[in-house]
Amino acid sequence: MDLAYPPERHPCWSHSRFRIWERIHLPVAKSCNVKCAFCDWNHTSSCHTPAPGSSRILMNPEEAVNRALEEIEKRPNLKIAAVSGPGEPLANNETFNTLQGIKAAIPDIHFCISTNGILLANQVSRLLELDVETVSVSTSTTNPRSAARIYEWAVIDGKLLRGEKMGKAVIKKQLEGICKAVSAGIRVKVNTILMPSINGYDIGDLARRIAKAGATLQNIVPLVPTANMMKVPAPSLVELEKARQVGSLFIDQFHHCYQCRSDVVGIPGDDTPL
Repeated sequence: MDLAYPPERHPCWSHSRFRIWERIHLPVAKSCNVKCAFCDWNHTSSCHTPAPGSSRILMNPEEAVNRALEEIEKRPNLKIAAVSGPGEPLANNETFNTLQGIKAAIPDIHFCISTNGILLANQVSRLLELDVETVSVSTSTTNPRSAARIYEWAVIDGKLLRGEKMGKAVIKKQLEGICKAVSAGIRVKVNTILMPSINGYDIGDLARRIAKAGATLQNIVPLVPTANMMKVPAPSLVELEKARQVGSLFIDQFHHCYQCRSDVVGIPGDDTPL
């Protein structure tokens, strides 16, 4: 076991930029179980689009495995394979098939998953089978009223939910998922999108509760106004820093995020689209 991973090696976990490894985001997750108001779930976007979750292409597992192996052969510092979208990775069997294929060829590869957290508790056993070490959970509030504005709908336990009932269910699933993953030995980071007019007053309680659930790092990033949040103001730098200061009272804060796409390889900030 590399004790420097993820704290010193993972580019989305390390506070240093000097010893980090490259990672590849493989766009194999097609479907999603929630509709975020700020997401247009775009898998046909320009390769110059920086919006998180966007992807120029969708790959099937065979294509993704082959591309990952090609990139790893060319890049000696590429040691992490990840799935972050463009849909919800844990809602797509293609995610697990892709990781299985890579692991069969390179047993010591490191895996990372980004998820909205709704299915995390249910999928922990499958992640453990693949030796997934790090998971990033996207959750931006513990207030059901705020969640009802952030998510337009969610499918939970086979039911389509909306409004505050949905918001309450989403939050419950996310916190349960974090707790179960951490209890199983998986390191959890939480990605939080700051929308001051919606969740600006929620950050303290959110940070407290995710820390209690076992997450060890929070990454607060600004809203990229798009889709049905096109007219929602993004936070100023002052508002972003204030939110991070509030969060830091409860949990360590990450400051190097570039809100990456789902189809890139390299170091965040110096990516190459696939």
